[in-house]
Amino acid sequence: MGIPILNKEIFSLPDLQFYRWCGLKYGINRGIYNTIEALLFEKGYIDVYERRFALIKFLEYSLKEDLYDEKAKAIKFGRGNLTLLVNEFVDERA
Repeated sequence: MGIPILNKEIFSLPDLQFYRWCGLKYGINRGIYNTIEALLFEKGYIDVYERRFALIKFLEYSLKEDLYDEKAKAIKFGRGNLTLLVNEFVDERA
């Protein structure tokens, strides 16, 4: 379920369309998307393109952590784990 090709067009989509793309690709809802985006912003990803790239890399990272629920067709973070995972993801890249 990896990203075969990322092009600039994806990162240039209006916010709602970018969220929908992420939702279709990773099965996340708007609340999860908004939380990840806000956490990344707080961690210093100010530029929208860098933040969107990091958001997708984080979702790919989450897939490697075996968080994808095949039955639900969605990444399931579990209660309280999303913030911890975003922090871990960012810290590993610092």
